[in-house]
Amino acid sequence: MERYDVVIIGGGPAGLSAGIYTARANRRTLILDKPEGSTLLKVEEIENYFGFPDGITGRELLELGRRQARRFGAEIREEEVVAIKPGDGVYIVETPAAEYEGRGIIIATGVKRERANIRGLQEYEGRGVSYCVTCDGFFFRGAKVGVLGSGDYAAKEALELLSYTKDVCILTNGEELQVSPKLRQEVDAKGIEVVEEKVEELVGGETLEGVRLADGSVRELKGLFVAVGTSGAVDFARTLGIMTEGSAIVVDSRQSTGVPRVYAAGDCTGGSRQVAVAVGEGANAALNLLGELRRDNG
Repeated sequence: MERYDVVIIGGGPAGLSAGIYTARANRRTLILDKPEGSTLLKVEEIENYFGFPDGITGRELLELGRRQARRFGAEIREEEVVAIKPGDGVYIVETPAAEYEGRGIIIATGVKRERANIRGLQEYEGRGVSYCVTCDGFFFRGAKVGVLGSGDYAAKEALELLSYTKDVCILTNGEELQVSPKLRQEVDAKGIEVVEEKVEELVGGETLEGVRLADGSVRELKGLFVAVGTSGAVDFARTLGIMTEGSAIVVDSRQSTGVPRVYAAGDCTGGSRQVAVAVGEGANAALNLLGELRRDNG
């Protein structure tokens, strides 16, 4: 397992800004960015960012940020983070390709916009529907459970559920299961069933009892874990015990989450969602994390 002083989740303005500061401070820094990259890549022109009087595209700005972070020694890898877990004085960051150890973490994932539009999903939240295997898997020991999603995040959650029950399926809601070869091999080897039929609605009484599929059949389930799209800031926050408000991570004026050596910056903390703000928050998070690292172990 590769070890780093700082692991940054997200390669947008906040993450790259943080990486420039931590790498320049001679802290071994890893920036993990989803293969599809920041949503800023799709922005045709940014006219209100300091220092670019003629404007700049989102893609150009990100490329300049990457070049600067790499110049100071930061490593940037295009790998989707599927989990962050506390270890013995460190944090373990998991991707479909590898696991990385970091003394400090900066979450800068932006905003997760995907949400499953299935009847009954919201009604059964907390009554069978969960968004965090690490938080709630224990309550479904030995029960029939499903994971809703079709990507690496869903596969990883399904594999983690095997610690609590052997009766696990993945419901892709009409999509093909699109995961890394390594995860697909694990899913198949563990006998996790993949159901590609579209999910029409959730059914039950006081608690969830199953899901109705497009063909009219009902699959009995006591628990459904939602892992649509990629894992995001709120998913990471739940597993680390970090407070959230809606889709935002709660931080203080130092960008600290209150969990030792875990900071968050940019759109995932709410606020105005401006590039300039994200860059400033990334720098603030990095400076305060560097201070905490020095106090802990020099």
